[in-house]
Amino acid sequence: LSLRILHQHKHIPTMAELVGRTISATSGGSGRPLSQHGGSRTRPAPSNTRAGGTNISSDLLGHDVIRLYSLVETAMMNMPAPSGGDNNTELRPTEVVRMKEMLCETWESIREWLMAHPNMADRQAAAMHQGQFLTTALHMVCKLMDPPVDVVLSLIECAEDTVTWPDSNGWLPLHHACANSASGKVLSVLVQAYPEGKVHQDKRLRTPLHFTFFRKDYINDPSLKKHILNSEGKIVDDDDDVGNSMPEIVTLLADSGAAELEDEGGMLPLHYASAYGTTGEVLEVLLENYPESITKRENKGRNALHLAMVNAHRKSSPMVVGFLLEKNAAEIKDSYDDDHHLPIHLLAMASKFPPEKVLERENAADCLKTYLNAKPKSTADFLTAIQTLPEWLRDIAVISDHIQDILNHKIVMRFPTMILILDAFFLVLVIVMFEIASGDTIDHLFTRDNDDPDVKQEPVAKWGHIMMIFVSGAYFLLRETVQIISLLALGNLGSWLVDMANWLDVMLIFFIFYYGGIMVTNEPLVSNEAFRNGCAITKGIMWGAVIGFLKSTKVEFSVFVSGVSYVVQQLAAFLLALMIILLAFTQMFYILYSETEHCQCNKDHPDADQFPHCRFWDSSLKVYTMLMGVIGNDMRYSTVPLAHVLYFLFSFIVIILLGNVLIAIVTDSYGVIKNERSEMVFWSNRLDFVAEMDAIKNIGKSIMKCFPSKDSEESRPLHAEDANGNPIPIEEGRQTVGLFRNGWDSIMNLFNPDLYETYDVNPSSFEFWCYVLVRFAAAVIVIPVWLVVGLFTAGWLWPPQVREFLLKQKKVAVSRADLSEQVAERIDGVKVEIKKLHVDLKVEMKTDRREVDQVKAEVEAVQAEVMADLLQVKEIMVTLLEMSRDHLGNAS
Repeated sequence: LSLRILHQHKHIPTMAELVGRTISATSGGSGRPLSQHGGSRTRPAPSNTRAGGTNISSDLLGHDVIRLYSLVETAMMNMPAPSGGDNNTELRPTEVVRMKEMLCETWESIREWLMAHPNMADRQAAAMHQGQFLTTALHMVCKLMDPPVDVVLSLIECAEDTVTWPDSNGWLPLHHACANSASGKVLSVLVQAYPEGKVHQDKRLRTPLHFTFFRKDYINDPSLKKHILNSEGKIVDDDDDVGNSMPEIVTLLADSGAAELEDEGGMLPLHYASAYGTTGEVLEVLLENYPESITKRENKGRNALHLAMVNAHRKSSPMVVGFLLEKNAAEIKDSYDDDHHLPIHLLAMASKFPPEKVLERENAADCLKTYLNAKPKSTADFLTAIQTLPEWLRDIAVISDHIQDILNHKIVMRFPTMILILDAFFLVLVIVMFEIASGDTIDHLFTRDNDDPDVKQEPVAKWGHIMMIFVSGAYFLLRETVQIISLLALGNLGSWLVDMANWLDVMLIFFIFYYGGIMVTNEPLVSNEAFRNGCAITKGIMWGAVIGFLKSTKVEFSVFVSGVSYVVQQLAAFLLALMIILLAFTQMFYILYSETEHCQCNKDHPDADQFPHCRFWDSSLKVYTMLMGVIGNDMRYSTVPLAHVLYFLFSFIVIILLGNVLIAIVTDSYGVIKNERSEMVFWSNRLDFVAEMDAIKNIGKSIMKCFPSKDSEESRPLHAEDANGNPIPIEEGRQTVGLFRNGWDSIMNLFNPDLYETYDVNPSSFEFWCYVLVRFAAAVIVIPVWLVVGLFTAGWLWPPQVREFLLKQKKVAVSRADLSEQVAERIDGVKVEIKKLHVDLKVEMKTDRREVDQVKAEVEAVQAEVMADLLQVKEIMVTLLEMSRDHLGNAS
């Protein structure tokens, strides 16, 4: 009675409440007592009976049914997201630890729920409960990372039919498990429970095998998955069940025809594997189950190689590309998709990575090298695709053996050689004719009788000269028009628009016809001076075109032009600073001498030498000539003291200091082009020319298709190879060219120094003098006549050996300088990665320290609460002891 009164008035808790409260505090304040099994958290079984009876409460039972689903749903919603907010970003180590703890709590909660509900009817009702998107608890468990096998088995045992239930998207639990990196054992359990699930397709016709390639690699975090590695570093399990390696998982899922099923986009599992990246063992498994898949196309006409090349930035893409080409390069390397894109087209469109993306660039470069090593056909589309590559990839392409072989073989064909010779001929022709005709016209315009301007003037320049100018302009116009039409047909007009050389050609064509028309009428539209200036500009453009022509034929000119362009780019800041300094000195000299006696002398004696600083324009011109070292009479600056000081400052700052800086910048910048990129620049220019020739030839082929003949394009082989397997031009197989090659070889054999020994002839024999006579005739008559005739036919009748001698270039190999540069770049990349890792480690250490401090504070709070509870227990025990003593005393 005393105890009951004490509890009612003083609210002293009972011993069970004290013990429950104390242990609850030690568990982190969760309000849930610890179980007796190793300190894991358990939840006591809820009371399912009414007071005094055994009837089950429907409200409590309904709550428990939903409770199982809610446990998994809550875990799914509370999963930590990547700190960067990007789903593709990997979790930080602290986030991984937090996720593991949350998953462990979820699995234990599910086990506790199952232990607390041994009734199969309760379990079945909970397992069959469907929540959002028609998902069950089994679906939700499979959506979590790496679900335990026992949990999955228990849920299947509760309601076996749920493994066959699709959610609102048509996903089985097996789909979710494959997409979220479930272990091989879990997948094996799901497959055994419902074997038909391996070929079940969701609403987008995807099978679980398709989802397998969405899995993330957690092998580097052994604590997340209980992986066991063998001596070869492969993942194995504790027993002989399906392991966690991708080949084993794919083998499990692909053996029932799943490898042959397409999704709504027509993509096979092999397409997914090629796009998302995988290992060679996985690709081998897929091909074993469906060998024809390597050539199959999805709805956009892309095969596995297309998809691998468009994802070339992925780490495993170079291996995937190499595997596919090794298995069936002949049928896939030159295939087009529905947009008429080769695999290399897709690589060009998808590889626009900034320099900071070092790894992505390296992977894309490796894919390109692997693809070029397979020697795709040298079609116009292929060369156009090489042109559209980003500059850093294009530089890699042009130094490959395959591209250089293609360019060397194509440049020595008849048509490109003819175009080169015609370009040179018409350039020389228009320069000479324009010089003669413009000179005659200018002489007439500035010397004619202006008193009778209405009299019609006949052309002063000869009609022959003017006609040659118009013919040259017509040739350049025709060539430019055909080039534009060809690029339009190839869908690559953008490359023409961004090439400044093409706009230079357009200006040249316009000026040729414009000023040629003025030469015909002898009446300039503006003025005689405008005509003179325009002719001067036109001649400058003509000589610029000559440099452009030589750039595509000679390495030296290619290096020179590229070097000048590169130097100008590097001099942008220097030229701006120099212009500001020159402008400053121009103004200072002009202000000092304006309205002085020197300038007054200019007005009084206009025929005398003018003082250079009396007008701003003259002052600026003089300052510029002083920069070039033309100072003149330096005593002119001694009359004004400040001018004398400015003269010394100008000499030191501009002539000495900036002059040497300019020399240093130019030398260093030009050396970069000459020493490191000279061959690369040349091959890039040759690629532009060869691609242009192929584009023009495409127009001719299209026209010829309208007039089919027995010797049509279809009747000739598309590609040929020499004894070494190198591609040779298709025209090399034609009879006339073969005769020319053999004939030239026969003539050259006459000059073989071992000829006399081979045929055993000597000066005393008749055969010897016959050979001498034949040699003389070949050297004096046959060879010169053949070369001249070939020149007059624009190289068409030249033997192939002559074209090769003139135009074929040696292939470039990677120099030691290039290798050292590549090593240096890799070292710099490693340094950047190390610095980034160092910064990340610092951030992680700060975060970990903060979390440790938080845990420490929580532990201290728990300790304080425990001590308070223990003190309260002590007080209660003392009170109870005193009360028991009082009770015993009263009883006695």
